[in-house]
Amino acid sequence: MAETAATYTVPEHHVVLFTANVQAALTKMGGLIAPLMTAGAYLGDKAQVVKFIGPVEFTERNTPYSDTKLTHAEHTQRWIVGAEYDCAILVDRLDLLKMLDDPTNPYVMRMQEAAARKRDQIAMSKFFATAKTGVQGATNTSFPAGNIVAHGSVGLTFAKLRSLRKLIKKKHVDLRLVSPYIAVTADEVDDLLGETQVGSNDYNAVKTLVDGEVSKFMGFTMIPYEDLGDGTEGQSIPSVAGGAGLIRDLPVWVPDGMHFGDWAGLTITINNRADKNNIPQIHATFTAGATRLEENKVFAAQTDRAV
Repeated sequence: MAETAATYTVPEHHVVLFTANVQAALTKMGGLIAPLMTAGAYLGDKAQVVKFIGPVEFTERNTPYSDTKLTHAEHTQRWIVGAEYDCAILVDRLDLLKMLDDPTNPYVMRMQEAAARKRDQIAMSKFFATAKTGVQGATNTSFPAGNIVAHGSVGLTFAKLRSLRKLIKKKHVDLRLVSPYIAVTADEVDDLLGETQVGSNDYNAVKTLVDGEVSKFMGFTMIPYEDLGDGTEGQSIPSVAGGAGLIRDLPVWVPDGMHFGDWAGLTITINNRADKNNIPQIHATFTAGATRLEENKVFAAQTDRAV
């Protein structure tokens, strides 16, 4: 009798290789947003503490034998909570099952894409969320209103980027050492392409009009991410109505302002589903979370456009 997918048992080494292929693909293409944050690995309880030390200052010594002046180092604790995420797929094609150890197998790519997309959604949802702070995580730290460049009833403009750059520098972020990221949709790229300064070599060493894209401008690295919010359900950062029709908050950050945490990585099992006529199922799961670390390293640029 010819084998069918419903009766085929996947060899264990194929499961191991399939898992390794998905993890390798995820390492290479782990998403657009999550890889641009600091990262940590966690075990045990889903709520974990991210510890870091705040800025310190030197003080002047007035006399040779004066008492040592201690500088108080602020030991800040942020709590990161991991949630579990699953993806289960039934496979009824025997040819694909027998190729699970092949890194080009379409299930490898689909699992990688789904995991990367979910990791980006997790990361995006924490830019402006309330952060849990303190020894017990009992303090709620909100995103500061002073870190927002208001929409001004327009989209993303040259003037708005100037204001944003000025704000970031006033928060003591050294732009000689780091290049801030800003997540944008096609709308914001189109806004910038309409700005004279973006196409001018006087302002920009990158010839944006050659390929119709804006990848870097005024020191900002543009990260294309379409799920920033257009009023539909399931968006990482929902937009709100107002002004010309839709106000959108664009996340702007430097890597050590945000943190992404993984618990034990990606786990994959392949078993036959007795309740589905023994059709094999690929089941993948991972636990992850994110948090904002430092308020003065995360900002928002608001845009407003008609809908």
